[in-house]
Amino acid sequence: MHDLSVTLVAMATPPGRGGIGCVRLSGPEAGEIARRMFRPKRVEEPATGRPAFGEFLARDGQPVDHGYLVLFEAERSYTGEPTAELWAHGSPAVLAELVGAALAAGARAAGPGEFTYRALRHGRLDLARAEAIRDLVAARTLYQARLAFAQARGALSRRVGPLREALAQIIVRAEAALEFADESETHLPPGELEREIERLQGLCAALLEGFRAGRLVREGASLVLTGLPNVGKSSLFNRLLARDRAIIAAAPGTTRDTLEESLEVGGIPVRLVDTAGLREETDPVEEEGVRRALRAREGADLILLVLDASRELVRTEAEAIAGLENGPDGERTVVVLNKVDLLPAAEPALPCSGALLVSARTGQGIDRLREGLKEKLLGAGPLEDPVLTDARHAQALTDASAALERALLALGRGFTEEVVLEELKDAMTQIGAITGVFTSEDLYDRIFSTFCIGK
Repeated sequence: MHDLSVTLVAMATPPGRGGIGCVRLSGPEAGEIARRMFRPKRVEEPATGRPAFGEFLARDGQPVDHGYLVLFEAERSYTGEPTAELWAHGSPAVLAELVGAALAAGARAAGPGEFTYRALRHGRLDLARAEAIRDLVAARTLYQARLAFAQARGALSRRVGPLREALAQIIVRAEAALEFADESETHLPPGELEREIERLQGLCAALLEGFRAGRLVREGASLVLTGLPNVGKSSLFNRLLARDRAIIAAAPGTTRDTLEESLEVGGIPVRLVDTAGLREETDPVEEEGVRRALRAREGADLILLVLDASRELVRTEAEAIAGLENGPDGERTVVVLNKVDLLPAAEPALPCSGALLVSARTGQGIDRLREGLKEKLLGAGPLEDPVLTDARHAQALTDASAALERALLALGRGFTEEVVLEELKDAMTQIGAITGVFTSEDLYDRIFSTFCIGK
């Protein structure tokens, strides 16, 4: 798949109509192929790094559009190799023909992420930064984009670098002590190796500490509205979305299936799920709706338990509230009393601590509810930007920490230094996999297959 000797071509802008579209070529013959497809309006040839205006030629040699050709030298290109970009009008037919003309001239169609893979192999960026570029392209919120951009600029690599360097120093000193056992100057002072390994474990733990928040920011969260029929779940669903999406009716049981939409809560993309009211029904359709509601609740990051503030709790609601204190759903449940606009001026007694008063009809309490959801997801107080957002990176750090723990155990049990050294090298391999220092071609294939074509 990754033959660096061939020239790649792909559309670098999304498919579909637009004002501008770009076809990118990268590889040894990028400039030559692009010049064959271009007829400049002026006599001089296109110069590297300077846009040249002219006509783009189809496979039959006839003009198909006009626009700009930009040539990049290897040291100034994204991929680290000669690159050409053809900026035409964003007609799908025109762009497809330009790709076809490049293929006919000897280029090969780029696969997912192949341009970024070449940037990696030519030293333009490391693996962690390459994955951040993928996340930046896929960002659904501004906060996601900012975090991904920070990592594309090397935020994670800078944090991992000192950890890898310190571990490398330990390995070098341990190998020297083992290789030159008769020379006292190579020996490590008593207890120093243990203290250094424990310090490295602390660095791993510090990076892993923010992963839960980082994962939610990168992957998003799911929020399920649940409760009995006619408590106003669909009205609250619409209010949170700030538009009418769910059908609302006075009769209970209007929602009979799950309904999903996306919204943003504190920079986190949230999949909001409205569910059928939980009740005992004999109608097969309503029974299936209740089953789907229960399944959605089981897999949710957050549960929004909606109650009706205008009436007393029924037995099933009181039991659900009682079960939150010590039950498994307590930490991920936000209790909401809806319809407070129907009450007299005095506020009702809260069924549990932390319950929120809202009115889906008037919007009362909705801003506080959004804050409550954010606090449940990320904790109270200002959010410190997480450095670790990718599960692959978190697993690598977890495995590195486990290897360091095994090294400590080996030291404590009096195992030979060779055993300790092997565990330290394993930790180094895991940490190196984050930035691609120690990464197999198979892992490269799996990672870059998640990119879009053209990046």
